[in-house]
Amino acid sequence: MKPFHIYNTLARSVEEFRPQDPSAVTIYSCGPTVYLPQHLGNFRTFLSWDFLRRALEFTGYGVRHVMNITDVGHMTSEGDVGEDKIEKTARAEHKSPLEVANFYTDLFLRDWDLLHLKRPVVICRATEHIPEMLALIERIIAAGYAYVTPSGVYFDVEKWRGPSRIGRLSRQSLDEQDSAQRLEHSPDKKSPHDFALWFLNKPSHILQWEGPWGRGYPGWHIECSAMAMKYLGETIDIHTGGMDHIPIHHENEIGQSESATGKPFARYFMHSAFLVNKEGVKISKSAGKFPLLSELPRGVEPLAFRMLCFGAKYRSELVYSDEGLRAAQSNLEYLREFARNVPRDAEGARAGEWTGEFGESFEDALCDDLNTPRALAATLELVAQAYRRQDWSAWNLLGRFDQVLGLKLAEHREASLAAAFPAEANALIARREKARKERDFALADRLRKELLDSFQIVAKDLPDGKSAYYGKMTGRDETGKG
Repeated sequence: MKPFHIYNTLARSVEEFRPQDPSAVTIYSCGPTVYLPQHLGNFRTFLSWDFLRRALEFTGYGVRHVMNITDVGHMTSEGDVGEDKIEKTARAEHKSPLEVANFYTDLFLRDWDLLHLKRPVVICRATEHIPEMLALIERIIAAGYAYVTPSGVYFDVEKWRGPSRIGRLSRQSLDEQDSAQRLEHSPDKKSPHDFALWFLNKPSHILQWEGPWGRGYPGWHIECSAMAMKYLGETIDIHTGGMDHIPIHHENEIGQSESATGKPFARYFMHSAFLVNKEGVKISKSAGKFPLLSELPRGVEPLAFRMLCFGAKYRSELVYSDEGLRAAQSNLEYLREFARNVPRDAEGARAGEWTGEFGESFEDALCDDLNTPRALAATLELVAQAYRRQDWSAWNLLGRFDQVLGLKLAEHREASLAAAFPAEANALIARREKARKERDFALADRLRKELLDSFQIVAKDLPDGKSAYYGKMTGRDETGKG
């Protein structure tokens, strides 16, 4: 297993990744707040962590990935003021908060699947983990880092940070944060920097639960800590999110988690850069109009957006444009065309020695802080060399690369090859494959003859147990099963 290096925001440097257990790397990702559709800027971040997970698995690690769904407690400001985002949408759409959360969660997961992201082992909703949040808040109070007031239970930020007042991730002091944002000071807070773990006496809030301090609902930050600890333990390997989470959300997670446990909350923090428009402005919901997956330009598929994101380093801003999307679509079609052109009898063939350097380059790129642009360059050059050499054995290495690329090249190949024969012929092929699987070789032979007599298709059974099917008129391998 090669050393895997990642940029750790805690250290502000690229470090060799040393997990607690290489067979079960724990990753927690901050998921969506489900009050509006997730835009392509959100999905750029989620794709970054999908590439990370796939790269770790490609290089030999086991991964346990958990992501949350925030369906309560995220206010319209990043602090404790404003309206709950989901309740705001519920009032505007004349729905219940649960209806809003369910609708936008389903929409999010539909787009997630269209982009071929791997589903996390656990997708946890905040509203289903209130007992875990209450238990964690009680631990923080017992440790002396939280206090109860009529308006809520608050985390004592200044006590946690100490005399330096500097955040571990942002490297900003509280005074610098004061100049960067407007802090509203509830009269019963000790400091405007303190944040709510549990809101109290908010009669207009629809979603509320009974707690030790009174009826209320959780703050946004406590949700992630409680759910991460439940499914991954008190110290996780990697915590991921967007760069906008660094100064507030992730700083607050560290404080509340470590004050309760006395242990490091996350050993590595990784943050992705923004998707920006041509003017360099971050694409966000607060900016008004934001691009959705359903609004890609005509002729551009969701997997082309995946390809676009793979072609940029996760820590670099990515410009969103029609030109960039069409270039990504072109690269996607180039790889698909190669997949369609590979003869069936090349599957499983031993790769030519010349492909070895491309395998090394691809893996080295992934291990170099997830350098997906270099990995993509190695992929495209592999295919170009295969065409020049007319060596189709490169397909098998490309198939391995696609474990990380996630472009579904094998599925595309199978669908394309199957479509080369009439539906009736494909039905006979499916029957023959079933007969072979059941060791009914007499029926398989009869179906072989019917394929040849009726459709001029030659069935060839290969030594590895698979079968290939050729169009007799062309002599070219068209499709195969097994």
